[in-house]
Amino acid sequence: MSDIYPIAVPKWGIEMVEGTITSWNKAPGDAVAKGDEVFEMESDKIVNVWDSPVDGVLRRVLAEPGDAHPVGALLGVIAPASVSDADVDAFIASYSGGEVQGDATAPADQAPAAAPAKTAGQSSEAYTRSSPSVRRLADELGVDLSTVTGTGRRGRITDDDVRAAAGGDGADGVQVIPLSATRRTIGRRLTEAKQSIPHFYLTAEYDIDGLMAHRARLNEDGGTKVSVNDLLVWCVGQALMKEPRVNVNLVGDDIHQFEAAHIAVAIATDDGLYPATIANVDGLSPAGVAEATAVLAEKARSGSLTKEDISGGSFTVSNLGMYGVSQFTAIINPPMGAILALGKAEPRVVVRDGGQAVATVLNATLSCDHRVIDGAVGAQFLAALREIIEGL
Repeated sequence: MSDIYPIAVPKWGIEMVEGTITSWNKAPGDAVAKGDEVFEMESDKIVNVWDSPVDGVLRRVLAEPGDAHPVGALLGVIAPASVSDADVDAFIASYSGGEVQGDATAPADQAPAAAPAKTAGQSSEAYTRSSPSVRRLADELGVDLSTVTGTGRRGRITDDDVRAAAGGDGADGVQVIPLSATRRTIGRRLTEAKQSIPHFYLTAEYDIDGLMAHRARLNEDGGTKVSVNDLLVWCVGQALMKEPRVNVNLVGDDIHQFEAAHIAVAIATDDGLYPATIANVDGLSPAGVAEATAVLAEKARSGSLTKEDISGGSFTVSNLGMYGVSQFTAIINPPMGAILALGKAEPRVVVRDGGQAVATVLNATLSCDHRVIDGAVGAQFLAALREIIEGL
């Protein structure tokens, strides 16, 4: 069986624990050349493409689009046409690297040597709309698959559909929505970050009337339009150069202090927040920040962010001011050491030159990892940011 190659869920990234098939680019029975793109899988908020490392034929497909599987799970089999179906089936039955055992989908032009037995108690129609792992989960949870509505591609039943059914459909007027792979990843990472990182928070208020006037001047030329957020991100990049001790990652027991400001901006989509990274913000103009942010936002909305787009950040900025939120605290996105939460800019009465005046004031809250950033260092960063914002 040495000619048989298992297609298993790869580990793309240190944080990855599972992946969800989004599409197969090859069908059972198709020839596969080394380097061919065989399937696409969503993991850690991005879609990865699996390139075949071998030549052969796609003999079995064991996971359907919409199915989530842990790292190492068997997804399919590549083998030369000369390898018998019996040998392929025996290989699958004995595979120990993942969750699939003994069930396979034969190439379109031939039946498997030994058809897999149906899971007891499940209807034929439900059987065809589910994978082996889903059927096992349904049996474990006592769920009748014929009563489950599949949310996967072409109505396929997913693990989440079964779990939702096991938990009940809720009371009248309650819709049960299974967590997507992206939301599960977000939930896992944020839970781990909140539990393991000793957060502390520092809040400052900034007068941004000068910044608003500066933005208006920048936008007068009719070129790339700079938003308030773009200009604030640019200011943060300059502040990180003044206080680089906040521009850090914690990697194992080492502090990685960056020479450039690679700022992750939290982009909101229907699937959650994507911390896409704008590299070298300190070397960009405000218009350059605006252009980079627009590109990343479009990629996030279309689901085409790459691993490079969401990694390599040295600091994070999250802005909810456009949603009317005055102030909030954000959870640090590891391995970064800090995140800045920006609220809504609002008119307030302030003391200026010994008298009362109305100013546009912005709330900013810095969340710091106390293992790598001390309170005084965080405060000095906020002071540097004030100097830049209020100096425009």
